[in-house]
Amino acid sequence: GLIPKRQGELASQIGKLVVSHLVTPESLQKKLSEEKFKQETEAWVTMKLHSWLEKGVTLEQLLNQFQIESPIQKTSAYIDGKIEKKYWELKSAYGNQALEDIIPADWMEGIKEKIPEAADHIIEKGIDYFSSLEGREKIKTMIEDFLKERGKLWNMIQMFIGNDSLADKLQPELIKFFYNPGTKNMLVNVLESEWDKIQKKTPSELLARVPEDAVLHYIKRSAADMLQLESIFKKPVAELIAPYMDKLQETFIPRLLGAAGEYLTQRSGEILERFQVEAIVREQIESFSLERLEELVISIAKKELVMITYLGAILGGLIGLIQGVIVLVTS
Repeated sequence: GLIPKRQGELASQIGKLVVSHLVTPESLQKKLSEEKFKQETEAWVTMKLHSWLEKGVTLEQLLNQFQIESPIQKTSAYIDGKIEKKYWELKSAYGNQALEDIIPADWMEGIKEKIPEAADHIIEKGIDYFSSLEGREKIKTMIEDFLKERGKLWNMIQMFIGNDSLADKLQPELIKFFYNPGTKNMLVNVLESEWDKIQKKTPSELLARVPEDAVLHYIKRSAADMLQLESIFKKPVAELIAPYMDKLQETFIPRLLGAAGEYLTQRSGEILERFQVEAIVREQIESFSLERLEELVISIAKKELVMITYLGAILGGLIGLIQGVIVLVTS
């Protein structure tokens, strides 16, 4: 009858006992500050991370688990939107300014210094092209087109000499022209002159003949080709973070757990208060059935209850024996 009568009081006292003496802010702080506990926690987190990575979950699957559907399409649309927004902002800000006012002076100078290299590259490609069979056929075609427009006299010359012979004679002369130092000087002068003209123009003038939709499409496609979003999202997370795995284990996990431990240490009292541990314990004990509560109390105090029973039997026996002796003596 004791346990049913005192169940509410028992629940309240146990709740206070837990909060006041067992699960206290000081005990939590002590546990979180133990070096062994920190090492065991780091080892456990690292083990769980490796175990999860071994499943081969891709970035797309990971995001799907967080209820983020179609991440490739959403990311692509987000990037395209940012590109388009930035394009219009830049056009509004710099569209009517000359390139020389937009591009830093050292960049402009650097581009101009690269013009001789560009000329060498053009000459090299020209020599390679006109030295090939394709280049020879192009020379032959150009000769035919030239002679067709020059009347009958030139056609008669073409008949006697032949386009093949003219192409064979003109091909080495063209190659000599490219090798001539004056060719490079002329090409450099032409490129520098064109570059000076371009510097004076605005982006709007340079792109005037190009549809803006085509420009945006080209920029978006270039960004998509460079980023390769599909290959990134289809790769396992383990492969993506493999280059950073050592740093993750040695630096990130300890720092993360350290920051979490420090936060819990500083806020342990507030956390326990918000969780209302005393109320939770009290409600749980009050919800126990009488059989379960009796079983719990007896399992804890079984030894003491047995001793009480034995002690009662011994005391009862001794009292009865003494009483019997007294009765015999007095009678």
